[in-house]
Amino acid sequence: MRAADPKRRIVALSGDYDFQFMVEELAVGAQFKLPYLHILVNNAYLGLIRQAQRNFSMDYGVQLSFENVNAPELNEYGVDHVKVVEGLGCKAIRVRRPDEINPAIAQAEKWMAEFKVPVVIEFILERITNISMGTEIDNITEFEELAKSRADAPSAVGLAKEADVEKAREHEELATSRA
Repeated sequence: MRAADPKRRIVALSGDYDFQFMVEELAVGAQFKLPYLHILVNNAYLGLIRQAQRNFSMDYGVQLSFENVNAPELNEYGVDHVKVVEGLGCKAIRVRRPDEINPAIAQAEKWMAEFKVPVVIEFILERITNISMGTEIDNITEFEELAKSRADAPSAVGLAKEADVEKAREHEELATSRA
């Protein structure tokens, strides 16, 4: 896509394990100077497989966490994706808190302009995060109620500004009333 349309803003999105399946695209991007932003969401789980196992009351062999002796700061999140990305000639940033998101995106934009390589922003999520999934955009299954207060999602919504939470609640109410 980048080679065909050099001016287009390109953003890829992947989970931690499918990222590891497609990691070679980063090396190609670095080799041919094809910058794009890659958002990596890391919950150290094979989330979609674990969710499929829920129907059978299983949770077997789906955790990707382990103590990485070379990266103890990962707190058992396993693979150090930042080092992998850098080893492939690209740039990477790890985000742990919502207030780090905008600065990370701004830094990624600068690096893409300066170095002309892919930039990965790794978002560290809660370990057992259920992922919304479905076959079509209008046929999405939510596995839990959407967070509406700080108590519902203390590590995510709990860090958001109350005004942002209120806006989200109003947006959801409007969407529900239209349905």
